[in-house]
Order: sequence, then structure tokens, then C-alpha cells
Amino acid sequence: MVLRFNTNVLHIGEEEGCMIRVRDLDALSRYTLLLHSYRSKPFRHSSKAYDHLVDQFTQEMGNRKYNGVQWFFTNLATALKLGHSAMTVKLDRNYWSSNKAGIGYRQVKGVVDWMQERGFVTLYTGSKDTVAEWRSYPSVLKFEQKLLDAVDIQSVRLYIPDDRLEFPIVLKDRATKKVIDLDITEEVMNMAQQMDSYNESVDAVRVEFNGEPVPMIEYKRSFSGNLFQGGRLFVHGGSVQLIPERYRLKYLTIDGERVAEIDYRAIHAALLYENVAQQEPSVYALTNEGFDPYKADRSFMIVDDMEVAKHKVKFGLAKYDPVRNLYKRALMMAINNPNHTKARGALNTDIHKDSKLDPEDRRYVGLFKPDPSKVLEAVAEHNELIEDHFYKDNGVKLQFVDSQIALRVIDYLVQEGQTCLAYHDSFAVKESVAPLLESAMMSAWKDVMGENKFCFVERK
Repeated sequence: MVLRFNTNVLHIGEEEGCMIRVRDLDALSRYTLLLHSYRSKPFRHSSKAYDHLVDQFTQEMGNRKYNGVQWFFTNLATALKLGHSAMTVKLDRNYWSSNKAGIGYRQVKGVVDWMQERGFVTLYTGSKDTVAEWRSYPSVLKFEQKLLDAVDIQSVRLYIPDDRLEFPIVLKDRATKKVIDLDITEEVMNMAQQMDSYNESVDAVRVEFNGEPVPMIEYKRSFSGNLFQGGRLFVHGGSVQLIPERYRLKYLTIDGERVAEIDYRAIHAALLYENVAQQEPSVYALTNEGFDPYKADRSFMIVDDMEVAKHKVKFGLAKYDPVRNLYKRALMMAINNPNHTKARGALNTDIHKDSKLDPEDRRYVGLFKPDPSKVLEAVAEHNELIEDHFYKDNGVKLQFVDSQIALRVIDYLVQEGQTCLAYHDSFAVKESVAPLLESAMMSAWKDVMGENKFCFVERK
């Protein structure tokens, strides 16, 4: 499969020549490219599938490039085996320094340049965005037909092993984010079996994006610090979880059917309210009043309604409420941070970063100098029944609970011969399966929490 899409070529001066940046592709092309990009590894191996190509291309490039050429074909073969049509590449000198496989930056850069100059690949250069990390993109090599014609795909399928997860349960250090050793207990094995069952159900369906098959989707469960913190489900390599909601709903299909996506509304606040209500049943009265944890006092907020209206018109938005957007973030930060000072600082940083985003990505258009302290105070007053849980680093503990609920949702679907694509607190299923998903979400919540009166689900 060869990906085809529009590109914006930037002319950036004679010294750097002409290059294409990932971030300058139109959105659909960008996400299509990233979705089909294998994350290359800094290793090289010998294989009957491509050794002859390594020798042939090394002869053309020169013996000094051997390690780089072998690195290229090692990753190319694995990418093709898994159904990818591109792969990421690190063009960073520091990344390649002291590489244990003897692969150097100059070798990799030389191979990439040589391949691009001769039409075997197209290089899309990456970029780092310090304001919005989610808009940082890797450099990507898209495989052109000339390269694919040189590869014996049957040999690749025969000799190249699947690059699957070694184990679907991961434990990371909270501070460093590095993977740490995990004792394989009976409990851990049970969790792994549950993940294997889920991955088998996903593997049994055909997932496509914009009409192109999505390469292998494999979920892992990632814990933070211990097995009672975090535990949310992540797709290995990012894959479909990297696609923004509006593109998922428009271009993602399961077995040829468009997806429906349903999420838990204000999930962490709702979990806290559910817990409090079981100790004080009168709290359940709030559910009859249409209580919304984000509807805090906004009388002190200065909002330019004309700016909001123009923003909605410019980007075709039916709904856009910058105050609500800010209060959602404030509530999350009050729950996630260990103290008020850090929550205030995080919210202040978030407001500043939002002002630097591209207009279509901004959440707080029309707000005039919002005061983080007053916002946090308003959110706390509005949610006084759960305020005792603020500023106590409860985010990772609540993630553990919502991950337990997510797994129950998946179990209900799998038992009915269905599956879903999980996005932490939301799930995408075939359109025809949406009623079953909604029922599963309500039941799963009650299974874990004992009641589901504060369980509110909504279709995106």
C-alpha cells in the first residue's frame, strides 16, 4: 500500500534546500501518515529477507554506510510485516551517540539522504512544539513504490517475526516515566490475560482510516508507581489514539462501518460524587437537578462575546464555551495536583500556552486575563461536596478506578462478540453497536462503584 496525499512544500533557503514538514501537511494527510508510520528502533539485524539488499545498497553507498543500511532494512522489513507504509527516523546526533549497535548519526543521515535523492523514500521532517507538545511530530520516511518493488514481501512475511508487545502490563516510575521491573504475580497474569483477550477482539476486526487499513493495534495497560495508580489503556505506538476526535468520527471505520463514540462526562468528578453519595444518600438529589460540576460561578469572568462569536463562525463551531473549557481544566488540575500552589501554576501555564496556539486549537478565545486563583476558588465552591479530595494528587488513583471501569466495558462487549477502540474515558464502536456500548458503560460503572446514579454518558 502506498499512501497518497497532498503536501505543502516549503522553500526555506538554498542551504537547507526544499523540505516537507509533517506539521505542514493538511490535517487528514498528516494523521494518515502518522497512523501508518512504524516507530523505528536503533537496532540492526541480519535476515534472509533483506541481506541481499543490504549488500547491494551498501555497494552503491560505500562500505562505511553498512551499519546504517542494515539499520534501514531491519526497520523497513518489520514495518512492512506489520502493515506500515512509512517509519519514523531520529535525525538527532545525541540520540545516536554511543549506539550499542554501532549505528552513527552520519550513517543514518547519509542513508536517508541517499534514499530520498534517488526516489526510494520521501522524508517528512519533524518539529518540536514547546508550547503544545501534542503538536510535536517525528521525522517520517514514507516508502515509495520504487523501494517496495525492490523488496520480496513474501520473504518478509516468512522470515521477519511480528514485533508484538512482550507483555501487555507496564509499570513506570512516576518521576522518570521509565519502565521498572514488575513482579509477575497471579494478579498480574490475570490482568495480562484480560488484555490479551481484548487485543484478540480488536485483531479480529478490520479497522480503517480514510479507507486505508490501520496497521496492527495492540493495547497495553500502563501503571504509575504501583499497581493501584494509573492503569489506563494505551495503544502501543499511539496509533488510533493519536487521531483527534473530529477525524476519528469522520474517517474511522470498523468492518466498513462508521464509528460511534460515547464518553463518560466529567468522569473523575462524577466518580468522587458517586463515592460521597454512597456515604450521604441525600447527595443523590443533585442528579435530579441536572448538576454539572463545571457550572461554577462565572460572574467575575470577563468574556468578549463578539470574539467568541467570530471564532465560532470562522471555524464552523456549533458550540464553544471558553469559560466552561477553562473550568474543566481547573477541576482536573485541582484533582490531579498535590497542592493549591501547583494547581494554580499549572492552570496559569495552561492559559498562557493556549494564547500561543494556532487559532483553531485555542480553548479560551474571548477570555480577558482570567485569574487562576479565582477560577480554582469558584470551582471549589461549586463542588464543595468533593472539595476534600482536591489538592491531594488523586488523579492517578482515579485513573486506576476509571481503568477498571473501562475493562468491564470491554468485557461486556467481548462477551457479545463485539469490540471497541478505547480512549481512556470514551469508546468507539461500530455505529450499529452504540446502544450496546451505552448499556455496557452504565453496567460497568455500577459493577465497580456499586451504583451509577452519577454516571452520565454522552455521544460525541
